[in-house]
Amino acid sequence: MTDQVLRRLLRWGAPAVFLAGAGVWPVSPAVALGVVAGGTWNLANLWCLARALGCWLVPGPRRTRLLWFVLKFPLLYAAALLALTRPGASFGGFILGFSIVLLAALAAALSLAQGARSTAHGG
Repeated sequence: MTDQVLRRLLRWGAPAVFLAGAGVWPVSPAVALGVVAGGTWNLANLWCLARALGCWLVPGPRRTRLLWFVLKFPLLYAAALLALTRPGASFGGFILGFSIVLLAALAAALSLAQGARSTAHGG
């Protein structure tokens, strides 16, 4: 995932998650909290994954690589478990928020690919 895609994902994904959470709030606050928790977790997950892969593929200090993988795997997944076991957030909302971020990532990648395609063809 390039830095451009990651920045666009954060710029599109975060507002989409919070708007979805705000839209669901009047109907079910538990689902709204789940949406925000799932979306925020997935944004953090993708960000950590991109940073960890960047450190792994580019030569650099071993400690930095280890830090990103420790942050991503045990800590981030422990945070997901904590969010899913809290009584105030729903599992369905978590999955919905998670999915919104995946759709935002797909839209970000497609928009950049479309922009590169139109630039390459002179249009």
